[in-house]
Amino acid sequence: EELETINRKFIELRYRLLPYIYSAFWEHHKYGFPVLRPVVMVEQEEILNHQRVDEYTFGDKILVCPVTEPGVKAQDVYLPKGKWYDYWTHELLEGGEVHTIPAPLDSMPIFVKAGSVIPESPLMQYVGEIEVDELMFQIYYSDYEVNSFYYEDHGDTFAYEQDIYLEKKFVVNGDAASMTIKQSIEGLFTPRYETYDLKLISLPFTPTKVIIDGRDYTGDLQVDNLKRLRIRTNKNFKHIQVLA
Repeated sequence: EELETINRKFIELRYRLLPYIYSAFWEHHKYGFPVLRPVVMVEQEEILNHQRVDEYTFGDKILVCPVTEPGVKAQDVYLPKGKWYDYWTHELLEGGEVHTIPAPLDSMPIFVKAGSVIPESPLMQYVGEIEVDELMFQIYYSDYEVNSFYYEDHGDTFAYEQDIYLEKKFVVNGDAASMTIKQSIEGLFTPRYETYDLKLISLPFTPTKVIIDGRDYTGDLQVDNLKRLRIRTNKNFKHIQVLA
């Protein structure tokens, strides 16, 4: 029963990350970047990365270090230069060094690059089980500018060959008292959903005001116990500013 629960947890994680995975495969199709990338591809100047074969980036925003030996309780993980968040706890970690990460059986070491915009879908038991009425994004705070993208199309046709798709580009930046998120959209595809459910992670300040395209946001600004501020907004927003 314990192993069944653990397997279910990671299968469900895969379904939640399908929009991110789909975008990574689009990047592979368009530019040739592999979906799974050795760390040396991310940071070639670090000599020891040529020998690191037990970790990889999944797309360009997530780093994974699977535990492959029985009985291991902690795993040494090298994080490339920059700042990274533990996917499970949202703890901020400095890159350019090795970290010893707890690795119980039910928690694979997974990290997200600071400033990343990670699209997620509602939990499903199979693709297409439910209609997506609202797209979710996990947006990780960064004190330097970071670019992300999200790709979507019909999913089961060749209409993308006639430019019937959307490529959304995000720019995240912040400082000690603010965070900004910018979005630009290209393409002709019209998704069914109209709104975003944004979760802003690990703001270094207490938010008191949110401005979306020049208008004050009137929703709740409470931060939950996982250090997330939740904002619902129109899918076509261009500029969000979060202020202390």
